[in-house]
Amino acid sequence: MKFRYKVLFTNLILLSLGLGLVGYLMIHKNFELAKQTQLKNAIVQNNLVQSSVEYELLQLLNSVSDNSETSNNNTDNNNAEKSSISASSIATQLPQIGSRVSSGVRSRDSFFYIYFDGEKVYTDDKSDARISDTLFKNLTTGNKNYMIKEESQKHYIYVTSQSVIDEKNLWIVSKCDASEAYTLLDEQINYFRLIIIVILIAESAAMYFISRYMTKPLEKLNHVSEEIAQGDYATRVNVKSHDEIGLLAQKFNIMAQAVSDHVDELNDMVHRREQFVADFTHEIKTPMTSIIGYADTMRSLELPREEQMMALGYIFSEGKRLESMSQKLFELIYLRRHDIEKARVHMADLCAEVVKVVEPAYENRHLTIETEIEDTVLTVNRELLVTALVNLMDNARKASEEGQQVEVTGKIVDNMACNIRKDKTDIGEAESADDRKCMRAYEICIIDHGIGMTKEQAAKICDEFYMADKSRARKEGGAGIGMSLVAIILEHHNAVLSVESEPGCGTTMRILLPW
Repeated sequence: MKFRYKVLFTNLILLSLGLGLVGYLMIHKNFELAKQTQLKNAIVQNNLVQSSVEYELLQLLNSVSDNSETSNNNTDNNNAEKSSISASSIATQLPQIGSRVSSGVRSRDSFFYIYFDGEKVYTDDKSDARISDTLFKNLTTGNKNYMIKEESQKHYIYVTSQSVIDEKNLWIVSKCDASEAYTLLDEQINYFRLIIIVILIAESAAMYFISRYMTKPLEKLNHVSEEIAQGDYATRVNVKSHDEIGLLAQKFNIMAQAVSDHVDELNDMVHRREQFVADFTHEIKTPMTSIIGYADTMRSLELPREEQMMALGYIFSEGKRLESMSQKLFELIYLRRHDIEKARVHMADLCAEVVKVVEPAYENRHLTIETEIEDTVLTVNRELLVTALVNLMDNARKASEEGQQVEVTGKIVDNMACNIRKDKTDIGEAESADDRKCMRAYEICIIDHGIGMTKEQAAKICDEFYMADKSRARKEGGAGIGMSLVAIILEHHNAVLSVESEPGCGTTMRILLPW
């Protein structure tokens, strides 16, 4: 079931329960009030009948008493006879008294019964309904009992009162129609049902559109998630609300972007691995082809001494290139999987060692090296940093023409150090302002004035087996792994390498080491 329907049905259930409870309480309260009103009217009616009957009896007793005083002497025997006559007169006169009272106080929907000494002596109710004995239990003078009884689809209130005449009980039972309260109850229930139906229909329509509007962003999220699941990682949720759903959409977009970046990284990793295998195969195949070709020629043909030496020279140089490639590959793999040890090193001595290593190769090309090194002590791995700088110096040599100069500088710089990211070395672009922090660093620059590179070439120089000028690199014995090794070494030193180059104008390799 969709979430909007859950919201709709939940609201309908809660609203129905709430309205039902409120309606029940209100209708029950109104019914009780109406019933109490009917009961008060019944009590008033009973009081009126009781007082009327008592008044008539009082008149009768007074009349009997006067007659007795005239015709009899005040003896004990006469008093006994008087009492007997009074009780007999009361039983005989009560029907007449009841009739007179009925004609005076009777209303259309009320009746009454007269009981004397436990016997019913009068009623004006034609139905002559049987009176429950419950009405007479625990009845005392001055108190009243009442009950509500349904008869012939009508409800009546019975009220009982008691008087004592000559030590005998006189009970007055009034019967009043209370159907009006129950009719009102039925009408209110029917009206409330109609109101409930109208309100629930209106509320259902309103809640449907409201829930649909409120859950529309969730549908967008669901749709986008399906597209992402199908491989469209560029899809994003366009939700502009500022509530929890809007926040969820923002987090979802951030998550989708992270997934997209991760997928791009994985794809790039797969591509780089495939490219690495292809380049590695190609780089091995080229010298192996040369070695096999020259070896087969020497094996199958009788060559002059000069040609033999030339073939052996090719075999030797290609073998050395394979050896250099395998050594650098081993170093590359090792550095990717292991940490390095560092020690405090004087940078002037380290740079002097680098110059000493590359100086013979520079002299063979008639290249000069200009150095300007400011000494300081840094915590580095001396051998690896020398390897990285030798590679950069060797690349500068390969890019330079005979007679040119390569400059090497080293100095402490203030407010120019980069915010180093251990998972990335910036190549091919200058440091942005966001990547700089107010801290000190040691800057090493290797500047040549050779053939230079484009920005696209500079951005790829740390890729395995990438060579900006393959013919020149292979001629110089390069394998395209040196810059990858440099990048990993600098990453271990938490350093940044930036490349500034322009075709025909030379290249500046700038290293920033944390100081």
